Amino acid sequence: MTYSVVIVEDEIEVAQLLAQYLLSPDKRRANAPRYQVLGIASDLATARSVLSALNPALILLDVYLPDGSGLTLLSELRARDTNSEIMLLTAAKEVQVLEKAMQLGVCDFLVKPIMLSRLDQALSRFEEKQQHLSAAQEVTQSVVDALFLNPADNAKDSTKDHANARLPKGVDSLTLQKVRQVFNATPEQAYTAQRIGEQLGISRSTARRYLEYLLESAELMVDQHYGAIGRPERSYRKCR
Repeated sequence: MTYSVVIVEDEIEVAQLLAQYLLSPDKRRANAPRYQVLGIASDLATARSVLSALNPALILLDVYLPDGSGLTLLSELRARDTNSEIMLLTAAKEVQVLEKAMQLGVCDFLVKPIMLSRLDQALSRFEEKQQHLSAAQEVTQSVVDALFLNPADNAKDSTKDHANARLPKGVDSLTLQKVRQVFNATPEQAYTAQRIGEQLGISRSTARRYLEYLLESAELMVDQHYGAIGRPERSYRKCR
């Protein structure tokens, strides 16, 4: 299934990176994109106009916008009973912002600078929720638990091996080892997610997930380049 998205973000580079990531082909579904980006708004006025005409499955919403707060738009959307799921994107450090976001029912809260591995985790949770809702014919405890319990709670009875127990969802030890081997073999070489994907026979989005995990683990460093408009590219190399 392809999910529709509207991005509300005033930093054009960030908005383009998010759009590119969302439009990345999904190898699990014959390289079809998981998401359809319906529109990008860089301020409240534009966002209101776009969302008055569209009802996306997901909204990525920045808090600090040039003409006001994303929380204002979030309140307005909830007041009119929109069924869009909303992920808040923010550089705000105030606990009050988080409290307000939780009260208004956001499905996730991503703190800038956004790590793509964390974004992927949030998207996976969103997709799982949508799948459970679409498949459910009636409310049962198992349906409720799948929607509300922490994924870690559901994993307690899993038979995953110990090597994967501490890895985030979507990262397995075998593929992680293969990615590490590439960088260990050529520690001075920089690689993009596209190149790693081609070398290991995995999709670019999957390769990016592992690269971002290694970046968060301080095993890799990254440089970001902006080439053609709308196509930011990250190059990863082994930390010295």
